[in-house]
Amino acid sequence: MPPDSDSRRHLVPSRHKMAALTFLGLLAPVYFIPPVFAAVLPGHRLIAVILSVASIVVLMTYAIMPALIHASAGWLEGRS
Repeated sequence: MPPDSDSRRHLVPSRHKMAALTFLGLLAPVYFIPPVFAAVLPGHRLIAVILSVASIVVLMTYAIMPALIHASAGWLEGRS
């Protein structure tokens, strides 16, 4: 039996909480990764940007966001 709309609503974190986690998760990679690729590929700005964005997306998808969501599960679900 599928859950009703009221029970599903509690499983989805609010947008402002997910935005806050995304902001926190992006701070370090956006600060550190682009300068590394720019230093490694000084004459290839477009390639450095592409590799930076790809690295950040992979890190956010498979490492950073899962860790942040796990660490803040209680806050996301509204538990104290």
